[in-house]
Amino acid sequence: MKKDGVKKGLKLIGLLYLFVFSIELIKRSSLALAPDIQSFLSQGLAPIKAICVGWFTTSIVQSSGAVVSITSAFTGNNLITLPTAVYIIAGASLGTTITALIISIITTTKRRRDFRHGFEIGLSYAIYSAILVVLAFILEYYFKAFSRISLFISNSVGDKISLLKIPNFIETITYPIISLLKINNFLTLILAFAILILTLRYLGKVIIAVLGGEQKARKFINKYFNSKYKAYLIGAVLTGIVFSSSITIGLLVPLAIARLINLKKAIPFILGADLGTFTDVFLASVIIDKSLALATAIAYAMFAVLGAIIFLPNTNILFKITKHTSKRLIHISRKKALYFLIAFILIPLAIILIF
Repeated sequence: MKKDGVKKGLKLIGLLYLFVFSIELIKRSSLALAPDIQSFLSQGLAPIKAICVGWFTTSIVQSSGAVVSITSAFTGNNLITLPTAVYIIAGASLGTTITALIISIITTTKRRRDFRHGFEIGLSYAIYSAILVVLAFILEYYFKAFSRISLFISNSVGDKISLLKIPNFIETITYPIISLLKINNFLTLILAFAILILTLRYLGKVIIAVLGGEQKARKFINKYFNSKYKAYLIGAVLTGIVFSSSITIGLLVPLAIARLINLKKAIPFILGADLGTFTDVFLASVIIDKSLALATAIAYAMFAVLGAIIFLPNTNILFKITKHTSKRLIHISRKKALYFLIAFILIPLAIILIF
């Protein structure tokens, strides 16, 4: 048992190193590619198209943390503007909801009603994120609310965060390996992106294993669902620890299918998980050590804060919208859920290609 614990601990340390390594690699390679990337982006990304880029990319890689971290690096290196980054990360917050939808479709159920309960977990997350995207678009397009507030906060606290001297430490532990890479900068960026996606995919699972396994995590989650504010806090903290809302919200799907939790109790946890996913993006922005990168991470957190302000006191609103969509609008079945999933991926792609 002790050896098993040591193995899990070493795996966790290794994955944390790979996370830090990939961010530093993205930072360096994107800076080296700056002239080429700026030339590619000189045509500009219209707000709707930028949202769809974040939406589609995150739907494919299933990691908003990876997409937003890279967006943070590009913004910090002045490859894209902060408002454009806001639109991209708004889309990423919608794209990341696909994982819970996929889990609900592939989970085996005996009855159609059981499947619907699982699917509605992912559907409520998608509806919530879609509403936030619309609100974020309005507030940013007309008032520049997210870019202005996030930049103000970043400039106010950036110096204090830099006192941690994390970037110097990061460079020390990553440079020996980075210096050995002899491939061109574009391939380096692709490699870094791949490492980041794979790391975030396995990091949460290893952390859950270190904490005692998935069953203990599920029991822990279900224990605190009687109070929506406790559920919100647990969702935020647990997701902050495992670096992935996809994992923590995905855990709710089998619980819902087994009737151990209902949608009404799950919604506050989903809202909290949306805030908790900010941790890996924040860490990435600190590693990048640029004011605009930190502002991008703060803007990402602002989406979740806005969502909590609107929906946490009024969880019944999101509950009723989800139930109406599931039961009345799409009359959900596994086959229709699959069509919904395909449309979820193809809609942003079509907008990107057409516009």
